[in-house]
Amino acid sequence: MSCLEDLPNNIEPTYECASEIIATGPVSALLVLVIGIPLIGIVKRYLRRLFNRTDFDVGLENFMYKIAGVALWAIVILTAADELGINVTGIVVGLGFVGLAVAFAAQDTVENMIAGVFIIIDRPFREGERILLPKKLGGIYSSWGDVAEIGLRTTSVRSTDGVLLTIPNKLLTNDAVANFSHSELRVRVRLGLTATWSNVTKAEEIVKDIANNNPDISQDPKPPQVVLRDFGDQEVIMEIRYYVDSARKMRPSKSHFVTEILRRFEEQNVTLAFPVRVNMNSDVDLDELGF
Repeated sequence: MSCLEDLPNNIEPTYECASEIIATGPVSALLVLVIGIPLIGIVKRYLRRLFNRTDFDVGLENFMYKIAGVALWAIVILTAADELGINVTGIVVGLGFVGLAVAFAAQDTVENMIAGVFIIIDRPFREGERILLPKKLGGIYSSWGDVAEIGLRTTSVRSTDGVLLTIPNKLLTNDAVANFSHSELRVRVRLGLTATWSNVTKAEEIVKDIANNNPDISQDPKPPQVVLRDFGDQEVIMEIRYYVDSARKMRPSKSHFVTEILRRFEEQNVTLAFPVRVNMNSDVDLDELGF
């Protein structure tokens, strides 16, 4: 005879009766939720500790952490539903068809999610690295920026103007993205300069001296170079090439170079080549212009 027949008037405090009560659907489902929900938190906490002891990419860790969380919740909920006598197989099949319908309806979102998986696996860039976006993505807010977060659907990039750009992942996989922090190698900077024929040697000496006394400029893998690339109409086209150890030093080093070149050239009477327009109706001494 079952002890449940006399509920709630008579309950026998025996192990068999307790087991019979626990085996009922509602009680079993409730126990699954009561035990399973805290267990999800414990498993996720240990999973995070495991990731912290490994060398996984941060984006990949976050992706796996989210997938694990969704899977754990699905297991707990489906197990509780099964205890209530609900056809779990039918639910899973139904969700599969719903997922296909949603995938067709939200094709753009699915494409971005697939692109996000490829970004996380291939790792063309990582969180915290400086990248150069295609011009059509950066727009007026600057194409330079640091990767703030790699999500499953979008990637957030904080531009050098301080603006947070949220970019669909498929746009980052369909076009070239330059990564300036991907390795420990130095980054080469190029700076153009034109000098008059009579000032080439002196200009080259000044530029080399500026490069050798700038702490941001690296001597490895090559020391700074001044290359005379071509002849212009009245000038020689020069190119300054040097390396920096961080992409964040590219623009400041250029600014330093331009400032020092203008100052040193003025001090030592070295003339930069620039076009001159003369109004012949005015009183102009051509000797003052170097003609």
